[in-house]
This record gives sequence, C-alpha cells and structure tokens, in this order.
Amino acid sequence: MMNAGHITFILNPKAGRGKAQHIRAALERELQHSDLNYSFFITTAPGEATALARTASLTSSIVVAIGGDGTVNEVASGLVGTNAAMAVLSEGSGNDFARIVNAPKNPSQLLSLLHNYKIVQYDSGFVRLTHSDGSITERSFFNSIGLGFDAAVAKKVSSIHWMRGIPLYLAALLHTLVGYGPHFFSVKYNNKEWKKNYFLLCVGNGRWEGGGFMLTPNALPDDGMFEVCGVTGDNILKVLPVLPSVMTGKHIGNKCIEIFDASSLVVECNEPFPVHGDGEIFGMKVKKTEISLVPKSLRVVVTHK
Repeated sequence: MMNAGHITFILNPKAGRGKAQHIRAALERELQHSDLNYSFFITTAPGEATALARTASLTSSIVVAIGGDGTVNEVASGLVGTNAAMAVLSEGSGNDFARIVNAPKNPSQLLSLLHNYKIVQYDSGFVRLTHSDGSITERSFFNSIGLGFDAAVAKKVSSIHWMRGIPLYLAALLHTLVGYGPHFFSVKYNNKEWKKNYFLLCVGNGRWEGGGFMLTPNALPDDGMFEVCGVTGDNILKVLPVLPSVMTGKHIGNKCIEIFDASSLVVECNEPFPVHGDGEIFGMKVKKTEISLVPKSLRVVVTHK
C-alpha cells in the first residue's frame, strides 16, 4: 500500500446526464468508512473544477475527477504542470480518457485503486485558437482535439439529454451527417504545408474519442507524439462506408483517410469551423488553431499491476 497523503475528490453532478450525482451518497459512505485523509467538492458551474483542482494541487497528492471527459479536462487543466496526480472515476457520457487509464467504475473500485496504485507521466496538448471575431483563447486537452465534423457531432451530443455512450454519439453523428460539407483546411506541419478538403481532422493523444470511436488507434499518451487522422474528400456519401471501420480502428489504409504523427501543427481555414477538445466545444467559429504537445506534463494514477 502506498501512502496517498491528502486526496481531493471533485464531483460534477451533471456528468453522464446526471448519473454522477447518483453515486455521490455511495461514494461518501465508502469514504467515511475508509482511512483516507480527504476533501470532497461538488461543482456548481462550468470551469469550477479547474480552479478547485489548481488549489487542491497545493495540498493534495491526488485529485480525483468524478465525471466524464469534460470533468477530466477541467480537473487535468488545473493539475497540468503540478506535482499532484489525477485519478478518474468514470461517470460521464463518453469516458474516453477513462478507457486509457482503465479507470474504476464504482466507488469500491476507486478506493481499492487509491490503496494500490502507481503514477505515470502523460503528455498533454495545448491549443491556441483564433476565432472569427479576432479573439484568441487558449486551452489544454488530454485525449483529443477535433476540427470539423467530429466537433459538430460533439455540439449535437450536448443537446441530446436522454442517451449515453455509443448510442448517443451514433445518434448525434447521423443527425450531423445531413448536409454537412468539408472544410478547405491549410495544414502546416514539420515545415510542410498543404491545402485540401477535410471533413475532419482529429489530433489524438489517446486512441478513443466520441464514446469509443478509434480514429487514432495507435495514439499513446506518453510517447511525445500525437497521432493525427484526417478524413478527406468532397462528398460525404463517399465517407459513409468508412464510418463502421472507425469503431474498431480498421479505417487506416482507406483512400479517404490520412494518418501521420506530429508534435505540433497549425490548421487554418478561410471559413470558420468548429473545434472540440476532449468532447467539449472550444469554439464554433474558429479560423486558426495552433496545436502543440507538452511532454510528460500530467501525473496520472493508474492501477498497479
């Protein structure tokens, strides 16, 4: 058993369409009967988890994100570059980051993890976004960032409140397909530049996104590189046959699929395009993204084998 020191728990009650709220009582009951030294916070507004995690990093050795990928993004954004490590209890709609770390699925498994764990160093992503109104924002991401179609799907996901997991993302995907056209992206990478029509560009630090789609099946969160997947073409009907293979990562090799590794890239478009990071909308009218990898910048709690 490792001595975890002080642990901070941050629960997003709206994660998983409210599912996270349902485990609150069970988790607090388990904690009260444990030997852990802890604090417990419930978020009440977007962005609050980042501030809580940043403050907790000063006194806690571990901060637990209880929720989905959006909650993980907020907590990790507060911990990146600090000495505190993040653990995850997956209670969201997608749980793609949770798949990477094989996160516990219930309070009992979480407490077992916190008594027998190891800490690994993961890379993180950083993006500087220039919006169509000229404003600039900067965000961190930890699993993936998507430009174009998959960001439009993420936007649709946020409006569907009665589904979870793969069915939710499939429903949003099919709805978004209707009338969706490609973006003429300029991509700058490794002193090269090209311009072509893309339905989407996915920059993966992890292999899954959208609740289990394997757009970047060879991405590893600790190898100093993103895997980038581009879906090219002018006609969405030509892309449709490829979609089932994305579920299993078998789409690589198809003529409308581009795959390459990068530690940084810049993507621009004359027409605004949507961008998501870890399933959360970073912008709906973006003109330019400058994406870079920050190596070994997030400490993560994983199962000790």
